[in-house]
Amino acid sequence: MATDARPAPKPGTPGEQLGRWIDQFRDRINLNAIASHARRPVRLRVAGPRAGELIAVLDPDAAPLSEVFESADTVTPTGEATKAYVYVRSVDDPPVPDVLPTVGSALPLFIVEYRRPDAGAPDSGIATTAPDRRPCVDHPGTYQLSDLTVPEMRKHLLHDLVLACSGVEVALGAALPVFRPTVAARLTLDCAVTCLKVAGASALADHVPVLGLVLGGIASAGDTIAITGLQIDMLLKISAAYGKRAEFARVVELLPVIGGGYGWRALARELSGFIPVAGIPIKAGIAYAGTLVVGQAASYYYEHGTTLNAASTKALYHDALERAKKLVSDMIERARKK
Repeated sequence: MATDARPAPKPGTPGEQLGRWIDQFRDRINLNAIASHARRPVRLRVAGPRAGELIAVLDPDAAPLSEVFESADTVTPTGEATKAYVYVRSVDDPPVPDVLPTVGSALPLFIVEYRRPDAGAPDSGIATTAPDRRPCVDHPGTYQLSDLTVPEMRKHLLHDLVLACSGVEVALGAALPVFRPTVAARLTLDCAVTCLKVAGASALADHVPVLGLVLGGIASAGDTIAITGLQIDMLLKISAAYGKRAEFARVVELLPVIGGGYGWRALARELSGFIPVAGIPIKAGIAYAGTLVVGQAASYYYEHGTTLNAASTKALYHDALERAKKLVSDMIERARKK
């Protein structure tokens, strides 16, 4: 089958050895299922006096006939593919109606408010803020934006829309490029938390440090196999969200991106020095931080078409380490309270 992934590493290199290690997971991960998820229909129903402006910003190549955004003014019933209702207005537009028609099934309601630059208001505008509570089928959430731009929407709105599309977030990214960084971040965090739980549970019986995908040489450890499988699945889903074909060649393509220069053993040493007697939290923290860096490095590669430079790599590693330290501290504090 044809592939658009980069060729596999040369035989005998560490990357080629890790590639052989990855081959063990070909029967464990369903590529067809990932490809199918990337093709699932996903819709966001949009209404309000500024609905067209939102669509033009988030889907400029297809507006106004977007495959993801559908107008609430149409008579098309709301189907299972529709995941949220978004009402968009400028703060100088008429108030939000008391009752918003969802044309069928109940949907979480996102109210988006912003001040137009040409509104002529005497004040300087409004600040972008998170909603008091996240939208759900029982109550709306109001998102105030300083401007109707992608950077402002990425602060809170796009993140929560991705959460509303849980289960079809890969399809959302594949269909609409503007959501891809947010989808990749969600997939990475979800996988990191799962890897943390696997490593923590395994550490109760096994004291072998877990470094997951980036240290294939310890493949005999059961938790390593489980975590590696989770990380490979995450990488394939991130690739699919960026419109790439779901295939194992994709993981081999990413090996230079995720396999070198991040200081995994140093991460283990620093965490061990941070809390020298907390073996279980240390293993969980390593699995969590390692997965974060793997996912973030892959997302950067697909977003920018190049690997992280040395300074960015160091910053990413440092951020993962600090988050892992905080996580370990929180785990120990909760354990003490119990």
